[in-house]
Amino acid sequence: MPLTPADVHNVAFSKPPIGKRGYNEDEVDQFLDLVEDALGELQDENADLRVRVEELEREVEQARSGSGSVAAAPAAAAATTSDVDEARLRKEIEAELRASYKERLAKQEEELEAKYRERLEAAERRAEQAEKSEAKASDSTESAPQAAAAAAAPASNGAATPETHMQAARVLGLAQEMADRMTGDAQAEADQLLSTAREDAERTVTEANAEAERTLTEARNEAESTLADARQRSEQMLSEAREESESTLTDARQRSDQMISDADARSAATITSAQEKATALQRDAERKHSEIMTTVKEQQTALEGRIEELHIFEREYRTRLKTFLESQLDDLNSRESAAPADGYNN
Repeated sequence: MPLTPADVHNVAFSKPPIGKRGYNEDEVDQFLDLVEDALGELQDENADLRVRVEELEREVEQARSGSGSVAAAPAAAAATTSDVDEARLRKEIEAELRASYKERLAKQEEELEAKYRERLEAAERRAEQAEKSEAKASDSTESAPQAAAAAAAPASNGAATPETHMQAARVLGLAQEMADRMTGDAQAEADQLLSTAREDAERTVTEANAEAERTLTEARNEAESTLADARQRSEQMLSEAREESESTLTDARQRSDQMISDADARSAATITSAQEKATALQRDAERKHSEIMTTVKEQQTALEGRIEELHIFEREYRTRLKTFLESQLDDLNSRESAAPADGYNN
């Protein structure tokens, strides 16, 4: 059962029997056992508080050693956890940017390839159309002499006259002229279509290269910008982590100091309270001992007076009893001596 201030204040020892001095030894021993248990509990509590303070000090030292890389020199900071996290974060960001850049580059290459293929197919269609036009012109050139021959055929059935020969020559000249003109037009159109297709193809290739170069430049600039942003965010995160670590360390140090101060205050208060209780118990014990000793002395004086009275009474009683017995013996002797004399007289 724990000892309370009320128990200490209200404790009352029973008085020893008459003839003994001091308190009841069993009750005093029990009360001292309670005081010893209470002091033991206080000591255990102080030991627990010291252990807790040591644990907090170790946590503070660990936090200080964990955040030492933040305030250390760059040469020493290379092996700390913060730099490892920074390098890992930087590698992750670079890998993410590289994957994003490759994905965008592949997508843009596919778009450029599709666009170039479409333009190439259009150029091929134009070239094919030019070839068809050239073939058509060739067919027209070949059919012109046949038409001229067909026109001159009816005249050959009849008599050949100079007029017929002149007419045939004119028809052949016109046909040849028409064939040459159509061949030249077809050749010019084919050359123009081929030139246009070649120019379109070259322009498409040039535009594709320019667009690819521009895309690569934009991707490179964006990658550099993203990397700069990532580096800035990493530095900001490191700065925030450093500030948070310093704040946590300061808070832990303050809490440790506060707990140490509270523990010291509680320990001092407990020791002071125990000393006050011990002093109060000692004063109370001395006061009660003085009161009991005074009472015992008074009772002893009264008993000694009573004993002296009894001794006086005893002496007086013995004197009186002796006197009475002597008087009775004297009376008896006088009676015995008187009895024979009376017999003789009779």
